[in-house]
Amino acid sequence: MRKAVLGGLFALLPFAAFSLSLCDYRAPETSLIDMKLSFAYHYLEDPDRPGIEVNAGNVSFVYSQIYSAPESGFSLAATGIFGLENFALADALAEASGTYRYYLETEEPLFLFGGFESRWRTDERYLQPWLQVMLGLGYGRFNDVTPLAKALLIEEDLLRLGAIPASLSEDALMAIAQEIGRMLEYEKVKDLVAKVEEIVETDAGVDLDARAVLTVEERITETGRDRFCGGALQVGVGYEILDPERRERDIVLNASADWAVAPEPHSQLLLRSNLSAPLPWKDAYRFTIGATYDYEIDGRTSFSANYSLEWLKVPEDMSPEDRHAAVFQLSLNLGGWDISLLLSFTKGPGDIAWTQEFSVSAAIDLR
Repeated sequence: MRKAVLGGLFALLPFAAFSLSLCDYRAPETSLIDMKLSFAYHYLEDPDRPGIEVNAGNVSFVYSQIYSAPESGFSLAATGIFGLENFALADALAEASGTYRYYLETEEPLFLFGGFESRWRTDERYLQPWLQVMLGLGYGRFNDVTPLAKALLIEEDLLRLGAIPASLSEDALMAIAQEIGRMLEYEKVKDLVAKVEEIVETDAGVDLDARAVLTVEERITETGRDRFCGGALQVGVGYEILDPERRERDIVLNASADWAVAPEPHSQLLLRSNLSAPLPWKDAYRFTIGATYDYEIDGRTSFSANYSLEWLKVPEDMSPEDRHAAVFQLSLNLGGWDISLLLSFTKGPGDIAWTQEFSVSAAIDLR
């Protein structure tokens, strides 16, 4: 029975036996941008009851940008969630950060950095936003591995279509990735497709038919599937430009670690942690951890999970405050229906249990 269950679980995972690790690919330049915006509102007025039963919603956004070149690089990130009630702002939390990196040697990942962090919250203690600038030393790089991810997916597609008799060689896959990475150098996409077709046919010893060539083109031109690897560890000293409680501004020790890995072309894992504490030590600190995982099960189904944890300790408090948030989402496209299942858990300071929320949404295009 146990073997049958395990066999069924593995059958649900559409992983291919990819011969190359995505993180083996090295791009001369990395430029990635991701933006997401979501809005939800619920209004209910029952004429048989006095007043309005429900009049609330929220708006949330996520923005991230990573750029890395041999001499320098930068990263930007911003998140926010705004709660609405009676069509007016009821509560909000917004955070933003940015880092510029200057590499001491083009072939080494050691860098000097300057950056900022900011946060704004609708809390009676927060009279103004919090803003901190930083300088320090770091180690690491980020690398765009999307071209190799597309090369592996092209191989997967061609095997599924029966267009090639066996997996492509590692040299061929890397050659395809190199050409896709040079996409901007091609005047026309069809020239790039023809080059990739040539590499595949030479390596596999077959001629691709029109359907296979069209599949190759679709993979090359598709968007919204950026994959990257790498990480960065930073340690520096910051200074508070703005303090939300208008107390004495501090010199702050700041350390952060970011890590990204694409286990295979269908998935992406991001981890981030940050620690800041005033100097000299005042028994106060802020520590955050965040993790994001995205996985495309197939062309119609995707899964994502996000988790964040914040510990906040100020001198007046006897113990640190902790805030947790976890969101799991399954998106499906079934015969024209777009279905989304969302499960979220939140837990704030003093909460004795997790707040749980489950929602299902469905939409269909009737045209």
